[in-house]
This record gives sequence, C-alpha cells and structure tokens, in this order.
Amino acid sequence: MSTALGVAPDSEGQGCDALTHRRVIAAQWESPGVVSGLVVSGRQDLRYGVSPGVAVCSMGDADGMSIAWWDGAGSPVTENTVDAGDSAYPRIDAIYIVSCTGQPDNKVHVKVQQGTPSASPVEPEVEAGGLVVGYRMMPAGAMSTASAMEHGDVDYAIPYGARMGRIGYGSNTGTNLQDWSTRWWPQAPTVTRMMPTDRMVTVRFTFRASVDGEQVGSFYAMPVVDDQDMGDGLDECLVSHVWARQHVEWSLVLKGGRPHTVDVLARPNLGRPRFTWRGLRTVEVIDEGVAQ
Repeated sequence: MSTALGVAPDSEGQGCDALTHRRVIAAQWESPGVVSGLVVSGRQDLRYGVSPGVAVCSMGDADGMSIAWWDGAGSPVTENTVDAGDSAYPRIDAIYIVSCTGQPDNKVHVKVQQGTPSASPVEPEVEAGGLVVGYRMMPAGAMSTASAMEHGDVDYAIPYGARMGRIGYGSNTGTNLQDWSTRWWPQAPTVTRMMPTDRMVTVRFTFRASVDGEQVGSFYAMPVVDDQDMGDGLDECLVSHVWARQHVEWSLVLKGGRPHTVDVLARPNLGRPRFTWRGLRTVEVIDEGVAQ
C-alpha cells in the first residue's frame, strides 16, 4: 500500500500503518544508533544503570527503523542481571536497547547480554534488532557492576545527508629512503566504512620527508580508489631539507552501498635529489556529505 506519513487510516484501513511509518523513518537516517542519553554506568548490584535517552533502532532492513524513547519507567537499569565476575577470567558484557515491532511485544527494552569469561574475552552478540549502547569489562572476582570498566565503542545514529567525519584512516610510520625508480609506490592504504549513499569525500595525504643537504627534491602523488587511478599523476609535492609536515588533498566521489579501499601512490621525481621519508605518512578519507 502506498501512502504518506501523516495520513491517518480511514474506515477501510487506507492510510499510514506502522510498517509504512518505520520505512519513512528509515529514509531519514543513514544508520541506527544512539541519538542522546542511554549512558551506561555501574551499580552496587548485578544490573547496569542506563540513563533515559533516544535511539534509532531497526529489526531489519525490510522492517524499517523506529525512534525509541526509553526512560526506565522510573528505574533506569537493565531488565536482567548478570553473574558476578568469574573466579579466574574477565568477560565483556553488552548492554543494549531493542525496540520490538510486534514480536514478542511492542515495547522498548534495555537488557544486558553477558559475555563468556576468557583470558582474551570477546564482545558477545546480542539478540536480533538489539543496538548496543555500551560494553563493559567485568573483571575476575567482581561482585557488582561497579567494578566493570568501559570497553569498546558505541554507534551513534547519523541523519541522512549528514557529514560523517573521518571514514577511513591509514598510517605508515616507517623512516626509509625512497625507492628510486619510475614505479608508483603505495603509501598508507585504508578501507572506508560502508556508506549507504554516494558521498563527496576529501582524501588527504599527510607526509614528512627531507633531502640531505640544502637541496630540493619532489615526488608525484595520485589518489587511487579500489585500485583505480583517480588523478592524472601530475600533482608534484616539494621535499626540502627541512623535516616539515605537509599534506596534499583531493575531492572525490565514492559510490555508496559498500566500503572502498583508498590509498595514495607516490612516484619520485628522478630529476631531483633523493629523499627520505621521516616517519609520518597518513591517508585520511573525510566525508563531506551526500554527492548530488
């Protein structure tokens, strides 16, 4: 059924049902995640505290997204408890929110998935549709969640069209003499995060290099995306005897729907003195918004 947000169902049920509503919401967000609040804290028992807040949740692509408000109904803690710390090993607990859309109910729940104790613990999987709002490392022997330490990252919801900041970062800290040939040399490859839409990005190559003696050298730089040249190879970068941090950047469009491998290739100018990389080379991919 095709209808619009804001159109109430009539006597024959023609209008915006809940699924259509969620699909319209999904078109307004690039990813599920925390919007505000939902800060995890330890307690003197075996539940985790979670402050009231809002999250964009999804039970799957076909089900769209919902914007969930959770206040804990006056008791802002996880619904379930965890075990005390293992006698020998730490574990990782995942605290999450899930906005159910029919199964098993139509409620918003905040729960915790207890991890497995191990010398090298891993983050546990949560139930389908669950959005993790915090990971906590429970140490061996702990008797309450007050002893648990913050661990890992949390995903934040991104509105459609918003700038996502840095979406790829590669580094190369080697100090070495540049290989002297006509070959193009990879510098610091990175794989971007998945982008749901075509994006305008800035690819920035930052480097530090110098020539021995008071001379001037140079190299040519070219961005590559998924092994495809994205420049003409004529961007020449100056290298002096000073260890100055410099950068060169390009504006490119990356196709949405998948991550991309991005790097910058460098080829020395053989007509100038040889130079040495001085322990700093990075490739950053910075999102600038939706490409029109």
